[in-house]
Amino acid sequence: MNNEILNFKKQRELGEILGDTFKFIRLQWKPLFGLILRIAGPAMLLLLLAYLFYMQTMFGASGSMDASPIYFTTGNFGASLVIAMVIILISAIAYYGLMYGTVMHSIRSYVNNHGKIVKSEVISGVKQDFWKLVGNSILVGLIVAAGTVLCILPGIYFGVVLTTTYSIIVFERKGVTDAISYSFELIKGQWWITFATLLVLMILYYVMIMIGQIPQYIYFFIKMFTEAGTFTADPASMFDWVYIALNGLAMVIQYLTYVVVVIAGGIIYFNLNERKHHTGTIETIESLGKRDTI
Repeated sequence: MNNEILNFKKQRELGEILGDTFKFIRLQWKPLFGLILRIAGPAMLLLLLAYLFYMQTMFGASGSMDASPIYFTTGNFGASLVIAMVIILISAIAYYGLMYGTVMHSIRSYVNNHGKIVKSEVISGVKQDFWKLVGNSILVGLIVAAGTVLCILPGIYFGVVLTTTYSIIVFERKGVTDAISYSFELIKGQWWITFATLLVLMILYYVMIMIGQIPQYIYFFIKMFTEAGTFTADPASMFDWVYIALNGLAMVIQYLTYVVVVIAGGIIYFNLNERKHHTGTIETIESLGKRDTI
């Protein structure tokens, strides 16, 4: 049995944040991913099915209109596309809200129980915070999107600042608007190091995504070279069910590996909170004092 416990409540530099992110996955991958699949899995499945429906709608419409008259006739194409996009949006908000909630409550349980994730605590915690998590996903998404539309740089700035909002909701027990407000206070003076950390994390994340997409790229290029005539006559024929299934597998990998970014967001919160309030240091001193009196 592994008795190694990761201390979240301490200051960290960039390398330590990255290292401890993967360390937590190594120590707790089994209960963590089990909870993610149990709590956020249904939303991920709905998101995956909606995306595959969207893909089939697009490629069916761009190819033979007679391939599937249920979806791809001229009259039904627009409605099918809108339905798919609405379901994708709703399920994506639910999935990422539930995933963030699951990971943050797992970390909270891990900290409170000295290195053990209590599944019942995580499930009840996510249920309790469900609407706050979903509301936070919507509001943060709107703020970042508005900043990106106005000018890319404000979108990047808001994206970095608001990374800690899910952690604040779970660990500080604040509401959505209070969490957003507090995130600006928490990151004050630490924006650049947080940005650098997230930049490295996103590069790692996209490398993992690209690795997961290798099978579908291999299949696509093999089929393109072996069926060049068919591709010229009907480009949509290249995107058959094998390609779509491989694309679906790549999406599952993409959704699950995002846990790396989520865990790092929690560790970033503890790093910023420790630099500002020194809560971990104070708790350590108090625990040492209690030991001395005993």
